[in-house]
Amino acid sequence: MSRVLPEPVRPGFVDCYSASFEGPGAQGIEAYAQVVRPSFDFAIPAYAEGDTFSARAEVCFLPDIVVSRAWSTASRLSRTAETIAARGTDQILVFCYTSGHFDMTVAGRTRRVEAGEMVFIDLSQEVVIEAPRVDNIGLAIARSQLGTRVPAIHRAHGFVRADDAMSRLLRSTMEAIIANARMLTLVDARGVAEALLQLVTTCLQPLSQQLVETGSNTASLVGLKAHIEERLLDPALGQQALLDAFGITRSTLYRLFEPLGGVTGYIARRRLHYAFRQLSDPRQTPEPVSRLAARLGFSHPSAFTRAFKEAYGLSPRQVQALRETARDDEYPLLTSAEPMRYFRPLEPS
Repeated sequence: MSRVLPEPVRPGFVDCYSASFEGPGAQGIEAYAQVVRPSFDFAIPAYAEGDTFSARAEVCFLPDIVVSRAWSTASRLSRTAETIAARGTDQILVFCYTSGHFDMTVAGRTRRVEAGEMVFIDLSQEVVIEAPRVDNIGLAIARSQLGTRVPAIHRAHGFVRADDAMSRLLRSTMEAIIANARMLTLVDARGVAEALLQLVTTCLQPLSQQLVETGSNTASLVGLKAHIEERLLDPALGQQALLDAFGITRSTLYRLFEPLGGVTGYIARRRLHYAFRQLSDPRQTPEPVSRLAARLGFSHPSAFTRAFKEAYGLSPRQVQALRETARDDEYPLLTSAEPMRYFRPLEPS
């Protein structure tokens, strides 16, 4: 089914909507959980379970980008392997708290993120976000729009850009769009969306600056990772292949990947993540697990299944079963058809 939205206020202009949620039940916690369900599982943190819940949200639909503004009392948002498998994996979230803070857990590590810092989340990977109060502005971007601009876009997951001039420029642009989008024509919106993508790409540039000196040459960890991504299905991919391709010493290769658990382990994890995305994405043509395991260089399907389950807590066949219940086109970017009944169109200013 395709996305169903309320009738636009002005055809030919950007669709903008707002919603408010308060208290328990269908108009409060349950309704808000439905609204964020395409991206996250929602819960009230244990320390705030007795408090009165309230939330507000505004969303504006640009081409391939949703701009949103959200406020709420204490919240916990989580994205697990099971959630990912059941609800699609094709979005990158970019957001900034305009006040307060939140705690973000990625790959088992938790860090405090302060207001003004710009955060990037890959919805094909697990994450937990917990905040005593929510006050943020953000973007949901179709992965296809960033994949060609940012090499190895998966590395952006959990990246935090400091509260610097570039972050403030992106934030102020998002705030200006929220304030003016309802008067923006769809023709102009395409140019605005392109400008946003350029700003986001620039904010991610620090990911491409992890360089290490190797004698008279400079080897890029980013370049090595991009090379690995391009050759995940190549059975010859391994330490020697990287040494030959980049002309670096074995000790340099080990030093680069030591913080990542070693080069062999890194390649294995990237292949497993590729498998997870293939198995969980409803848009992909179903593929037998045995064939996928062989394509990724596993000697036997059982070895692949063991490694996969250890990494994600689900077997490949369990992920496939969840995928069968998912309807990816019902979860476009930030919202899906059913929760939109809580939103009302925003009138032009």
